[in-house]
Amino acid sequence: MRPTAVILLLCALPFGSMADKPKVNVAMIKAMEDSVDNHLLRLWPDDPVEMIGVTQGAYVSGSGVVFVSEVNLAPSAGISPFHKTITPDELKRIHEKKLSRLPKLKAAMQEWLLNSSDSLAPVPPEEQIALGITLFYWVGENTEGLPAQIVMHGPKRALLDIRTGRADKATLSSALTVQEF
Repeated sequence: MRPTAVILLLCALPFGSMADKPKVNVAMIKAMEDSVDNHLLRLWPDDPVEMIGVTQGAYVSGSGVVFVSEVNLAPSAGISPFHKTITPDELKRIHEKKLSRLPKLKAAMQEWLLNSSDSLAPVPPEEQIALGITLFYWVGENTEGLPAQIVMHGPKRALLDIRTGRADKATLSSALTVQEF
């Protein structure tokens, strides 16, 4: 083989492999960020969580997509000129409310991950879809029994298989990795 042909062949390799990369774009990430926010705000429509900022997402080629958000599970009147202190009774009610809402938050995170597998079509099946929720606490608030952050992730293929019925929904909890910090 001629040296020129070898050089041309080697130059063509990166372009061929670039064509195989997923086409995850900013618009898709933005739509999924909004999806997380809307999903969280609908959990308790009569007494919604407080979103601290907006969900942020990023795609990491070869690893997957990750979305992170911060929420206050039990919004309350903070310290202000009209509400100078938070009473022990208020702190107790806030803590109990957060504890009671935690299971539904975890279930909603699982549900969102499952539903997102359809919407993230360009993400390769072997890559991960991850959702991390940081829980907001006031300084001095009782956090006993409450995590600071929950991170759930699973392979897109497993999520899609469960979503489409190729795998039993009962396998969802074993398909996901859940970490609480």
